[in-house]
Amino acid sequence: MKSALLPATRVTPALRRRVESLLDEGETVSGFIEEAVTRHAELRTSQQAFVQRGLEAEAAADWVSPEQVFKAVRRAATPQRKKRAGR
Repeated sequence: MKSALLPATRVTPALRRRVESLLDEGETVSGFIEEAVTRHAELRTSQQAFVQRGLEAEAAADWVSPEQVFKAVRRAATPQRKKRAGR
């Protein structure tokens, strides 16, 4: 697969020095930037999928209200609270 270039990005000298100070042995600034962009793209993809699932659940009326979630958490936590209180 052919590689492609991302646009050059101007940064402050201070940021450049900071990035260079964080590099592992043998790592390049280009490699650091590529990893950062890859991780952030994965994060954005996950966020978009999360929102999409939420919208689909809402459209299908297949969702749980916050109140229902809090009630379930309280029910699950109550035996643990009682157990700790009895110690």
